[in-house]
Amino acid sequence: MRLAVLVAGLVLVTAGPALAEWLEYKNPVESFAVNFPADPKVQDITYTTASGARVPAKVFSADEGAGHYSVTVVNLASSPADEAGAMAHAAAVRRPTGVVKFDAPSELDGIHGHQLSMIMPDGRQMQVQLFLYVQEHRLYIAEGSVPAKVRPPALFWTSLAMIHPDGKVVNLVREGLAERPPQ
Repeated sequence: MRLAVLVAGLVLVTAGPALAEWLEYKNPVESFAVNFPADPKVQDITYTTASGARVPAKVFSADEGAGHYSVTVVNLASSPADEAGAMAHAAAVRRPTGVVKFDAPSELDGIHGHQLSMIMPDGRQMQVQLFLYVQEHRLYIAEGSVPAKVRPPALFWTSLAMIHPDGKVVNLVREGLAERPPQ
């Protein structure tokens, strides 16, 4: 019994500082919140949509050890015709880059999305969640990757939330604005 308590205590002592370093990052301008291991770097990029339109996007990224975590926010306001197929296109671009282990529609507080879990050619595990927040004409691509045999980056991608300008989490179900998922 003492050994079990000692082992549990050791795990908490060694894991505690690592978990404590993660921070909740909120960006009301881009309408999202997520846990990152450090303050993210921000890079302006151009994203190519399914129709070939080039639209502005921002990549928010942070690393912890060999783990890499990013949220790409694609502004589709200038290409509304691409909104309907944005998630399918983003998923299709990623599928050939590794072995897909999980590929299914998902939902985030009433916001329809898609989730991929992949093993990359170098053995890295990749968790990808794609969410389109139609009210803001934005596609959110949350990606976390870690080396093989390391726990998947669940702390990162399960923390993703869309937020209102006041910082409150969007919940279309609670707010009565949820639509039925696409068939």
